[in-house]
Order: sequence, then structure tokens, then C-alpha cells
Amino acid sequence: MPLVEKRYAEALVGLAEQAGAIDDYQKDFQAVVTQFNELQEFRLFMLDPEVRTETKKDLIMKIFQGNVRPDVLNFILLLLDKGRIKYLSEMLSEFIKVADKKRSILNIRVISAAPLNDAQIAGIKAKYIRLYDATAAKVETEIDRNLIGGLKVIIGDKVMDGSLKGRLEELKQLMVQG
Repeated sequence: MPLVEKRYAEALVGLAEQAGAIDDYQKDFQAVVTQFNELQEFRLFMLDPEVRTETKKDLIMKIFQGNVRPDVLNFILLLLDKGRIKYLSEMLSEFIKVADKKRSILNIRVISAAPLNDAQIAGIKAKYIRLYDATAAKVETEIDRNLIGGLKVIIGDKVMDGSLKGRLEELKQLMVQG
């Protein structure tokens, strides 16, 4: 279902872009998703197939009308109509990815054998902001002791493997082929 989630997210980002308020739409959408995820009874009510869609829409209107932008509210109501409300969290993730791309913000995932310090992270950010001509970068770090040394950098679907394990694998492949 990732394609559906991405299409809905792209539609909402399009509305946000037209309004010149991507950050505001993201904040409002995040507020709705937070309520959905954190309030167990609310979530169960919204996902209950026995509850009529109109009843769910009435509750959404009572909670969010006047608290989030009308486009975001209408988006949530549309998800209810289409039976897609259960994908709300995934749609927010896609919204953030698409919105970040529009704002030229890189999402970088760094996998290293050992924890990185702030200076190392800042260096990685600066390098890839320059390479991708981005305005900013968000860095998510992960530790994988199996890498032995070095690191992997993942941006979108591109993987830059500078790990010792990756280099040893490449060397192994060269030796097998030769």
C-alpha cells in the first residue's frame, strides 16, 4: 500500500504548497496523527468497522474543526470516506518525505560501527548538503557492530557503503571473479 500512501501524501503536500504553508500543514497533520496514535480509545473508535463513517466524521469535526487547517480536516474526512484512515501514520511519514524534498531537505540515514559524535555528524551533513545542493539535512544514526569500521550513508534509494565490511565484500567478489 505504499503507493497509495504516497499519492495521498503528495496530494496534501500539493495543497500545502499552493497555500504556501507546508510547515503549517505538516504541524496540523502531525497533531491529528499524534491524537490518533496516542489515544487508544479514539484510534479503536476510528478503526471500528461497526461505527458508521458519518459518526466518525462528526467526532473528527468536533475535535479538529478550528484547530487544524480546513484542508487538513477535509483530508482526514476524505480518508474516512475512502476507508484509508488506518494508514494515517504511514501517510504522515510520506508527507514528511515529500515535503522535505520540496524544501530541499535531505533525509540521511547513517549506519556506523560505533557511535558518532556531533562533529562527525555535522561533517556528514555538510558534505551531503553540498553534494546534493540542499538547504538542510536531517540525520538519523544507527549502530551496526557488524560493519567492523567505517559507515554506510543512505539517502533515498542511494547507498554509499564506506564500511570495512562492504569493502571486504567487494574484495571477495573481485577475487571470486578473477
